[in-house]
Order: sequence, then structure tokens, then C-alpha cells
Amino acid sequence: MNFRIRFSASYCCLCVVLVVLATLVIASPVPVAAQSSSTKSSSAPASGVTDANGTKTGFAIESEMMTYTAMDSEAAALACNLARNLGAADEKCSPRSTAGPAGGIVVVASPSSAVHEFQLWRTDISTMTMLTLRANRYCPTGGERAATSSTSLGSQILSMFPAGQAFQFAQALLSTSAETSPVEGNILDQTLINDVAGHLRALGVNIVIPDDYMPHSLNAIDEVHSPFLAKFSALLKARKCVEPTPSESKDPGAPHDATKDAAALTEEEKKPIADSIDSYLKSLTESEIPPAPKVPAGTTAPAAPSISHLNAVLRADGLALELDAAERGDNGGWYVLALKALESGGTLLKSGNAILGTKTSYSGGAVGTYSMFRLSGAVVCSGVFYNFAGPMQTSKIPKLLSGEETIQPGKLVGGCGGSE
Repeated sequence: MNFRIRFSASYCCLCVVLVVLATLVIASPVPVAAQSSSTKSSSAPASGVTDANGTKTGFAIESEMMTYTAMDSEAAALACNLARNLGAADEKCSPRSTAGPAGGIVVVASPSSAVHEFQLWRTDISTMTMLTLRANRYCPTGGERAATSSTSLGSQILSMFPAGQAFQFAQALLSTSAETSPVEGNILDQTLINDVAGHLRALGVNIVIPDDYMPHSLNAIDEVHSPFLAKFSALLKARKCVEPTPSESKDPGAPHDATKDAAALTEEEKKPIADSIDSYLKSLTESEIPPAPKVPAGTTAPAAPSISHLNAVLRADGLALELDAAERGDNGGWYVLALKALESGGTLLKSGNAILGTKTSYSGGAVGTYSMFRLSGAVVCSGVFYNFAGPMQTSKIPKLLSGEETIQPGKLVGGCGGSE
């Protein structure tokens, strides 16, 4: 009898130990890579993917949903903070009307081909202004100059090129290519940009995303309001003023004429200006290849699209027109917001035992960084944002997506200066 009691007690203890061990084994978490876009979605994590630390990770769409839920809460918190700083939202993050010049935010990834194109546009505007001022010194005044004012801009442009270059220029001018330089990043970068932009737009802030769509890219070129073409037209008119003047045949027996010496000196001064203008005009039809993005080790870089210099500056001209860059030195109330997704990931957690069964939970989190500048370059806001969602059982994830379940607000580190 005592033997049976001792045996039963030992057996029960063994069962308890086995259950505890099983629970510990089953409850071990499995990391899930939430940023992978190349693996197939499944409820169970895929095998064979190794992270930087040598740990095998997988992909689970449930963890992906948790990750993007965390990201959306960050985007909402960031948009609220920026809008309040700009005066577009109140303390409760409700939209409110603002007084003053119209403005908004240009949202870009880091790096951005749009910024490179706009820098090229600024250089061209400055170059044309400088060359026009130099050439205008030799322009006639009064009736002679007015006689050419009725010529159309298109005729002026094409008349300044030899026949072959004129055809190349016309092709570049009429091109509607929307190709841009590929930039480093992944789908989360673009999702983050669109999400933050959507929250800002809901608060009434004007938004431009030039890497998605450069303003006025599908509109006909407006010769009247285009900042680039206005400067270009002035340059072409000035170019006629530095055309060489036909020289008269010199009579060896004629007396020395100081006027002719001055005219010859003027011709010498005009030639380098004319050459500089011609060199600039030629550069417009040459290929403009934006800086190539960094390529991870072991991968092949994709073929970089190549667009002409003229195409690049005309794309940027659309952005300048939207920002009214040629009319207002302070560009109204426009700002640049640079966003970058840094890290994201999640965890698959299976917990349970042989008696109660197994329950599966998922979690996900994301980290990003931001900086908002005035167009002068002065930093208005800057910092890091992050959040974590979960762990949450599979059965509760649909409630999270429908809004019945919520997570904590996204965390912002850093901040903004005084109210703008």
C-alpha cells in the first residue's frame, strides 16, 4: 500500500515536471522579420531567412499588421506635433484655419532625387541671370530692341541653335518622361511618407510629394508663368546682342580711326560672353544622370534612368511654380519634411501546454527619424519616433484593424522650436 502511494506521488511529480518543461519549450518566442517584402505571406514564419546576427527569422502577415499599426500611430503623433507647430491644428489636434500666406510641406525621402533636380534648377536660374546681365550691356536701346519683341518664345529658342541641336532641344523640351533617379530605401519608407502626408493633409496642411509626383509634370508647359522659361527667354534675347558685327574692310592708306579700335575691343569682349551662353545652351540637351543610390553588398545595381539636363530642370520648374519660388523670397509658408524609416520587426509568441493547448500571439514595432526645415535650411523640428504593438493573440488582431482594439500613441523623441 505504501509502495503504491509513493509510486503515485512520484508519477504525479514527474507529470508536473514534464508539463512545466513543455510549457517552457512551447512559450519560447520566435522573432519575425516584418520588413521583408520578398518572402511569401503565411500564418507561420518562413524558414531560411537569417538576420545580421545570424538568427533565423521569418515573415508573418499578422506581425506585419502589428508593425504597420505601430507605424500609423507614430505617423499620427508626428503629424499632430508638426501641424500644431505650424498653427494648423489646436492642442487637441483638430484642424484650424490659419492666417497669412498659403504654404505647406514638401515631404521627401532621404535621399531624394527631387532635391538634386531643384538644386540643378537653382544653378541654371543663377547662370542665366548672370549671363543675361553680362550680355545686356551690348543690347541696343529703343526701336531696334522693340522690333524683335513680337517674336514667339519658341521661335527665339530654336533660332539660337544650329539645325541638329535645335532638333535635340525640341525633343528634350517636348519630352514628358517622368523617370527619376532611384533612391535607397524600401517599401516602408514610401509607406511612412504616404501615411504621414495623409495625416497632415487631414489636418488641412498642403502637401507635395515630389518623389511620387512632381507638380505640373502632366500639365502643358506654361510659358508665361514658368520661372525657368522666363529666364531662358531673357537669355535668348540677350544672346542676340553679342552676335559678332560684320567688320568693314580696312584700307591700309586710311588714317587711324579710334572709333574702329573701340569697336574691335567691344567685339573681343562680346565673344567670351557669346561662347559662355552657347556652352550653356548646349548643356541643356546633354544627359543628366542623378547620383546613384548606395547598393547593398552582394547585389547588382539596377540600370539608372538617364534624363536630359533640360528635362531635369523643367521637372524642378514645376515644383518651383507650385512653391511660387520665383515670386517670394521666403516662399510663403513652405517647409521641407525629410522622413526615413530605420528599423521594423516583430515577434511570434506561442504559449501554452499539453493540457490547455497553445495560443499564438504577435507583436510588431517600428522606428523612424524626421527633420523639418525652412527652405532656408533652418531646422524647425527634428527627432526620432517609435512604437510597439502587442503582443496580441491572433483572434484579437481583426478587432485591432477595425478599431475596437487600440494601442498606445506613438512616442516622439526630439521636438520643435517655438510656434511658427
